[in-house]
Amino acid sequence: MKKLLVRNCTKVWRRAALIVGLTYCLGACSPPEARDYQLAQQEVSLGHFTAALESFDRVIKRAPTSETAIKAARDGARVATLETKEYKRAAAYHQFVVLHSPDPAERMNSQKQLAGLYFDQLQNYEKAIVELNKLVQGNEPEMEIAHYKLDIARSHYYLNNFFQAHSELDELLKMNIPDSERFSAWVLKSNIHIALKEYPKAIEILKKVTTLYPEKSLQENVFQTLAVCLEENDNFNEAIKTLESVKNKYPQPEYIEIRIKRLRDRQKNRPGARGLRK
Repeated sequence: MKKLLVRNCTKVWRRAALIVGLTYCLGACSPPEARDYQLAQQEVSLGHFTAALESFDRVIKRAPTSETAIKAARDGARVATLETKEYKRAAAYHQFVVLHSPDPAERMNSQKQLAGLYFDQLQNYEKAIVELNKLVQGNEPEMEIAHYKLDIARSHYYLNNFFQAHSELDELLKMNIPDSERFSAWVLKSNIHIALKEYPKAIEILKKVTTLYPEKSLQENVFQTLAVCLEENDNFNEAIKTLESVKNKYPQPEYIEIRIKRLRDRQKNRPGARGLRK
């Protein structure tokens, strides 16, 4: 019995030693970038995300044209975005995928992620415009193109490129787009006029928006913006009337009442107000 147990144990140990030896051999014989990629995966599983990104970088540097480099960039983008919040680094990974992946669907997905990173996280609107324009020129559905064009217009607005923002919005509003995108486009148009102190034009648009989309206008405080524009245009009565019409529809009507009182006080204190009341 003892001899049988010894013989069986010996077989088990030999098999284990063979497996370890083969694993070591395969690891030693695999390309350096493959070993770096395996190390990066191990670091991710351990939660060592910074070390993992360094290993992914080595893979890309060692063999930029390899399939392993594509995998490293793909995984690196995910880790940099979700774990370390290094959005500039994530953008570089996505840019690598866009340039080198043989899969058109993967390239398009990374292009979308790249544009989103520049617009939302990095707020680099000049680069966002460049990357978003690549999406507009693609074969995407019209609704998606409309969303990209709206972000392009917003980017120009943030950069104070008001003329170009207007042009983008004019093109967008000619498209067959959902009400949510159309509402946002009109509001952005009004914001451009407000920035240029063109209050009559802003008032015209905001009145149209509040008529067409009353519920959305309440949610987005468009009525309050309209009241401010009317005030700036010295139309206090209409500004007060606008706020009075929606006061009870707001969760905190007392806040609207405070604004109405301020408008009335300002109206009373205007030059010539006493004479006008007589």
